[in-house]
Amino acid sequence: MNIFIVDKDPTTAAQQLCDKHVVKMILESAQMLCSAYPKGEAPYKRAFYNHPCTVWARESAANYEWLLTHANEMCREYTHRYGKAHKSSDAIQWCGDNSPHLNLSGLGQTPFAQAMPDEFKNACAVTAYRAYYNAEKAYFAKWTRREQPEWFNYAWPATTP
Repeated sequence: MNIFIVDKDPTTAAQQLCDKHVVKMILESAQMLCSAYPKGEAPYKRAFYNHPCTVWARESAANYEWLLTHANEMCREYTHRYGKAHKSSDAIQWCGDNSPHLNLSGLGQTPFAQAMPDEFKNACAVTAYRAYYNAEKAYFAKWTRREQPEWFNYAWPATTP
């Protein structure tokens, strides 16, 4: 369970994910979004309810909306790369259609959760996730129908965005 915050903009972050994460993170994001609803209401059962990323997603309406936008953009990215819709896109659409019914805090966006080894954590989540990607995800990272991001250089520590 994770949200790879490789850019603060949810669209750019989706476009910069490697192929494996474009496929995998859509389901995980759908599970996190569905976990904000009372048991039995959402298309997916609650999963990893107390995981830091899932907690972050429901901590405020702004966090939820960021993840919802990111999930929708990952679905668009999946279609761009593979020419078909991801199976979780309907659940994400349901979450978007029903988000006005959630009673989430108006606190504003809170700092992103960082689900990674401590050695990569940084005051800037983007810097942390880019460093984590370069150090721990490089061995499988590839991009179909996209150039690899400029920040992906297999070096750590990454530069601050």
